[in-house]
Amino acid sequence: MLNSENLFRLLGGIFLILTIGVGSIFWSGCASYCSPTGQSESVFSVETTNGCKFYSPSPNPTRDVPFLLRAETQSREGITVRAVVLSDHESEEIFGVNLARGGVQPVWLRIENRTDTPFALLFVAMDSDYFTSNEAAYMNHLPFAFSVNELIDQYFQEQAIDGYIPPGGVSEGFVYTNIDPGIKFVNVTLYGPKRIESFPLLFEVPGITTDYQRVDFHRLYSDKGIVNIEDEEELHRALENLPCCTQKRDGSGRNDPLNFTLIGDPDDIFPALIYRGWDVTEPISFRSGLRAFKSFFSGARYRTSPMSSLFFYKRSQDMGLQKARSTIHERNHLRLWLSPIKYRGKDIWIGAISRDIGSYFTWRTWWGTAHAIDPDIDEAREYLMQDLIFSQAVRKVGYLDGVGIATQDNPHRNFMNQPYWTDGRRVVFLFGSEPTSLSDLEFFSWEWIDDEEAVNLREEMRKIRNKYKE
Repeated sequence: MLNSENLFRLLGGIFLILTIGVGSIFWSGCASYCSPTGQSESVFSVETTNGCKFYSPSPNPTRDVPFLLRAETQSREGITVRAVVLSDHESEEIFGVNLARGGVQPVWLRIENRTDTPFALLFVAMDSDYFTSNEAAYMNHLPFAFSVNELIDQYFQEQAIDGYIPPGGVSEGFVYTNIDPGIKFVNVTLYGPKRIESFPLLFEVPGITTDYQRVDFHRLYSDKGIVNIEDEEELHRALENLPCCTQKRDGSGRNDPLNFTLIGDPDDIFPALIYRGWDVTEPISFRSGLRAFKSFFSGARYRTSPMSSLFFYKRSQDMGLQKARSTIHERNHLRLWLSPIKYRGKDIWIGAISRDIGSYFTWRTWWGTAHAIDPDIDEAREYLMQDLIFSQAVRKVGYLDGVGIATQDNPHRNFMNQPYWTDGRRVVFLFGSEPTSLSDLEFFSWEWIDDEEAVNLREEMRKIRNKYKE
C-alpha cells in the first residue's frame, strides 16, 4: 500500500534519478568541448576547475589549419575569388565542434574587389539551402551551458563572411553549406549594379576514397592507341559501331546497355555533373561494404554507396556517379569508361545509366543482394538528357543506334537476369566551355524526332511505357 512515507521515498528516488540524468547529460555535452590544457590558447576558451577548457576553437583558422594549400583562385576584370571546401576533420579542428554530424560543410572564401563597383555575394547561388551562422551554431549548443553557447554563437558569427564587398574592398570568411562528400561544386556569384560575375569551382574534398582515384587515366592508352576523329559522320559511325552493352571481364556476353556518350574536356563535363547533383562513388571495401550492408537493412541514404563492377574495354568502370534518394534502395546511377577515341581533340566517355527502384536478395552476387532496375531503361537515359541540358554545359546533343531494340514482350536481359526494353538508341552529348541556353542548344543531324522511323518507334515505346505504368 502506498502511504505518505512510501510516496515521499518514491518521489525522492525519482528526483535523484532525474538529478543524476540531467547532470550526466550536462557533463557529457560539455565534455565534447573539453580540450586538454596545453593546447593553443583561444579567446573563446573558458577555464574550468578540473584543468580543462570548454570550447576551444581555432583563434586563427587560416594559420592553424593548412586548408589553404588546396585553395583554388579565379580572377576576372578586377575581381579575384579564392575558395576552398573544408573536410570534416578540418572544420572540427577550426570550429571545435563536429559540424558534419549536422550536415554542415563550411566553404572558406576570400573575395577581393579591385573595381569601383560594390558587389553582393549571392549565397543561394552557392547553396539554396545554406545555413546561417546562428543556425549552424545552434546545432552545436550544449544543454544548460548558456555561457558556452554564447561563445559558440559569437565565434560562428565572427567567422562568417560578410556578403557585401565594397569598391576596393575585401571580404573573407566562411559560408555554411550543406555537406557534399568527395567532390563539391561551388558557384561563387557576385551581383553588382548592371553586372553579374560567376566563378564556378570544383573541389575534391578529403575524407573518402573514390573509385576514380584508383585509375591512372594518363596511362590507360598510349599515344599510338588514340584515334582522333574530325568529321561528324565519322564520329557517328564510330559511336554506332561500339558494342551494345557492357560485358564480362574477358569481353564476352551482353550485360547492361551502353546507352550514352559524353564528349568534352574534363573541366567542362564533370563540373556539370556535380552541379546537377551527381555524387561520386566509393570503391568496394570492408568499410564501404559494411556501411552499405547497414544501409540496406536500415534503408538509410548513402550518397557515395559503392557500385558493383560492370566491364567494358575489359576493365570495370573508370568512374561511377549516382543520385541517391532518401534510401539506399533507390537511385539513378551511371558508369563511365574513358575511350581511346577523341573527337577534335576532346575526350569521349562511354556510359551506361539505369535507375535502381529497389533491392532484393540473390545468389548471383557474393554479398547476397542486388538492386532491381527499372526495366524501362530508356527512362533513365532520357532523365540524363534532360538533366544535363539544364546544366547549360551541353552545346550539342543527338541520338544514334547501337544498343539494339527490345520490347516488353521480348526484352533483353542482363547478367542478373533482369529484363529491360529499349528503343535501341544511345544519346550523345557534346560539352562546351561556355554556357549554352536551351534556345541555343544544337542537335546532331543523325536520328532525331524529325526522323519518321524514330517518331514511330518512340510512339510505340510511349504506349509500352503507359501500358507498363498502368
